[in-house]
Amino acid sequence: MDSCMIKNCDNEAYEDGLCAQHYIEILKKVVPETQTAKKKLKGSDSPGEDMSTKTQYMMHSLLVHVDKFTDSVVSSFNNIFNLSKDESVDIYRNMSNKYLNKQNNQKAIPLLKKVIELNPDDAESKYQLGSIYFAQEDYEGANACFNEAIQLNSDNSDYHFAMGLAYEQKKLFDEAVTSFQKVAELNPENPEVYYRLGIIFDFQEKYKEAVEFFQKAIDLNPKNADYHQSLGFTYESMDQHKEAVNCYKKVFSL
Repeated sequence: MDSCMIKNCDNEAYEDGLCAQHYIEILKKVVPETQTAKKKLKGSDSPGEDMSTKTQYMMHSLLVHVDKFTDSVVSSFNNIFNLSKDESVDIYRNMSNKYLNKQNNQKAIPLLKKVIELNPDDAESKYQLGSIYFAQEDYEGANACFNEAIQLNSDNSDYHFAMGLAYEQKKLFDEAVTSFQKVAELNPENPEVYYRLGIIFDFQEKYKEAVEFFQKAIDLNPKNADYHQSLGFTYESMDQHKEAVNCYKKVFSL
């Protein structure tokens, strides 16, 4: 990676040839009217410019050019615009989403933590952080985040489903079943939750219950080969070979 084009600056350069800090300095020169607008808001009955809108616009401009984001960058940006807490949260959230979209989970983690620090009631950010921990096989950390998200929004079926998956990975099957049953209550048209319940009951050799849930998943999504195959395996475990063969034939036809 090339260095910043500014003389004697050894920091990394990005798309425009400037490091993050020097890009901020350029912003200070490009938008001097910001200070005037700020004074209007503070000392006049005139409406002036909507600082929140300008902040959002300039932030989007910054994100296009800078691929490395740190607290120091936000601090510099705050020196220009006097950001509110909500605006700072939006900045960190936008950057975390950018990294999540790039599947760069490691860079998203500190940004999500900053969002949560500034706004402890942000259930979605806690869910996103938990999903990263789950992908990293940190199921304890994932459970903690999912639980906090559920405490803030108990009607979100995605949060309960994620919690169930984490419990399942930890082999806490009773807890997983409870979570999945809550998902089925909140979103009864979700075939995947019945499939997960079938998997657990099959593992526990509760084959009758497993068949029931696999069939429910198939009723909702008959074109999913995994559902038919799992049902076939369960029928085999029950020595119902004819039914198992019918399931496998269905798999091959899909």
